[in-house]
Amino acid sequence: MSNLCNYAIIRFMPFAETEEFANVGILLYSPKQGFVDFKLAPIRFARVTDFFDDLDGALYSNALRSFADELERVRDFGRKMLGREQVNFFQEVTRYREGVMTFGETSSMLCDEPTIALETLFERYIGRSFATKEYREQQMVKVLRHELKTHVDNVRFKQQRLVADYVPVNMPLVACIGNITKVIKPIAFDQTRPLNLIEHGEQWISRVKRLIQAKTIKPEHMMFTVENPMTKDRNIIRAFNEVSNEMHDLGVNVTQFEDKKSIYSFASNLHENEPFELMN
Repeated sequence: MSNLCNYAIIRFMPFAETEEFANVGILLYSPKQGFVDFKLAPIRFARVTDFFDDLDGALYSNALRSFADELERVRDFGRKMLGREQVNFFQEVTRYREGVMTFGETSSMLCDEPTIALETLFERYIGRSFATKEYREQQMVKVLRHELKTHVDNVRFKQQRLVADYVPVNMPLVACIGNITKVIKPIAFDQTRPLNLIEHGEQWISRVKRLIQAKTIKPEHMMFTVENPMTKDRNIIRAFNEVSNEMHDLGVNVTQFEDKKSIYSFASNLHENEPFELMN
């Protein structure tokens, strides 16, 4: 017989300023059955530390250990409750608090066996959570960082937090060359809905625009390296073209991720760069 279960995704968010996070666990409870349990990602979880590649790995492991201890106490206490009492208790447990470990919003589902539901949710949100646009872009960053070390002399690109007035912006590939700050941001446009594609592109356009307006970087010292949509869906292509035009309107360099020659030239040139044209 199916019963109502509530669950919240556990998030690791080391940089509150950028609100970037990784899903690292699930907390699930069933008020009617008095069931409570959780599952967390491994202490050594390379996909998390690779995603936040400027992070001290000890921060993640220590935070996860401490949170696991707290969740064990919560689980033992919550299993003594039923119905509304348990719901109220976990509403308080999972409410938003600032910190490295946080909960997402609580969701509900019907399930016959809460233990199986917990495993299913963990696989959906944590086991495969990095097979996303964010994961693809992280792989693009790793590839470029390695290739730039090989092909561009005396210039080191690394993740760095730039500040636009009072707003910090975490950029994946930044190099300081004399008085020049150069930035490369790979973007994968592999979204399946036009709105998602537009929102993803405009998020980064907005961040770069802030940096330019604050004179933290010059437009000619910024480059977007782009992976075009692989679909033939007309609406996706229209959305991509709209975002591409907005990128060009910033006056920045926009080139294909595969166009390594242009990327190396941008990275190594110490003089003012003319914007590249996006290849469609």
